[in-house]
Amino acid sequence: MITPAQVRPILRGVSDRLRTFSWSARNLRVGGAIIGFGLLLDFVPVAPNQNVRAAEDPKPGDVPRAKVAVLPPDSMATKRSSTLTSSPSTADADAVNRAKQMMSDCRSRYDAVHDYTCTFYKRERFDGKLSDLNVMAMKARTRPLSFYFKCATPKTGREAIWIKGKNNGKVVAHDAGFVKVLAGTMNLDPKGDIAMEDNRHPITEAGLGNMIDTIRQRWDVELKPGVTRVEFHPHMKVGDRICTMIETTHPHHDRTFVFHKVRLYIDDKLGLPIRLEGYDWPKHVGVEPELVEEYTYANLRINLGLTDRDFDPANPLYSYGRF
Repeated sequence: MITPAQVRPILRGVSDRLRTFSWSARNLRVGGAIIGFGLLLDFVPVAPNQNVRAAEDPKPGDVPRAKVAVLPPDSMATKRSSTLTSSPSTADADAVNRAKQMMSDCRSRYDAVHDYTCTFYKRERFDGKLSDLNVMAMKARTRPLSFYFKCATPKTGREAIWIKGKNNGKVVAHDAGFVKVLAGTMNLDPKGDIAMEDNRHPITEAGLGNMIDTIRQRWDVELKPGVTRVEFHPHMKVGDRICTMIETTHPHHDRTFVFHKVRLYIDDKLGLPIRLEGYDWPKHVGVEPELVEEYTYANLRINLGLTDRDFDPANPLYSYGRF
């Protein structure tokens, strides 16, 4: 007969081994990319009339799987009317300057943002395969930079918190179900193998501010008259938000550029970007470019007065430490 004294070291060994794996339920792994974190989910566009919850836990059914589409992105971002108005310009310095100025204006507006909540959607391509849609509730604070994520799908119940300058820079995260019972709450290196599994970006690079700054930096280098085609599409819809979509395209293949095509959707009312699509160069002439990554901040609400409690694992509304 096995005694309790013999069982305890076996359980400790199982727990230690689980901590070295990823969060994949099928393999009982406990890692998980953050904004990864399995959080930067497969991007499935939000249906135009979908009521996606921001502060509450989003439900997997909020975004119909059948409506996922890469090109065109009509299931997430749609035309307001049957006629799409655009102003293309292949070598127009005015268009390049206009796009850069719009991003500068977004940065200025974001400077007045103290916190926000949304339902975050993500899809990313790995080894030629586009990931499933990831859906999660998201809370963010700008000072100190802080993020809270709770997954609705596919890793239902997983939570992650990261605060700049706190917890030795680690992500405080836990899985759900049996894996949570065995592994408990984990402190993960945000750029380590566990946290970066199935994620193109670490949680430290998440959020609207990082997205705005990254786009501005890339466009300062990549957007040039004669090199980049810039188009502006007004009256686009992301969920129920009316947006102006800026589409930038590099007609000629150049690997010094990150993407062949980028579509950025700026909420007309908030003056902030709420959706980004990045496409790779077409593999063959006449073939549509493949979606590489896609991120959407649905039902974005700003300056709600979030506090330290919203980024505290001890918050009774969260599931840290509970079975």
